Amino acid sequence: MSRKTCPHCGALVDSSRTVCPNCRAVMKVKRSMTPYLIVAGIIGVVILIVAILLLLPALQPASQPLPQLTLPPTPPPAEAASPTCTIAVTGRKNPPSTILLQVMTSTCYAGDITELRVMINGEQKGTISTSPGSSETFTGTSGSNNVIVTATFANGAESVVFQNAAL
Repeated sequence: MSRKTCPHCGALVDSSRTVCPNCRAVMKVKRSMTPYLIVAGIIGVVILIVAILLLLPALQPASQPLPQLTLPPTPPPAEAASPTCTIAVTGRKNPPSTILLQVMTSTCYAGDITELRVMINGEQKGTISTSPGSSETFTGTSGSNNVIVTATFANGAESVVFQNAAL
């Protein structure tokens, strides 16, 4: 077992004892300074970080104002020119649910109309040829059908050329 010397009377005492058996003096235990040094180091680092953060805005150059970007107003979209010719379409229902659509007359030249689209009850059903006398049959419902035929012209215009909500 290891022994230590009493600082008061000089007697040899077992290292596990805290009181000298010879003079009854309390023997102090030497404590390490390591925990105190670690705490002091952490406090120093925190103070250094706070100081840097407080001085950082003063070290940065003055900010430049952002340049203003000015755009000219955009022109409104060009509207498609109105159609230059007319076309007539008729329709009739063949019970119970077949709808016959026919192109009757047209003042348009070949190529003036690019498409005749057929919608029945809000659903795209197909197209009709643009030639006078041409016809197509489409399937609807046994009740009333809302039929719309829209012409698309070569100049980009569109026009409803037939509409019947009771076929």
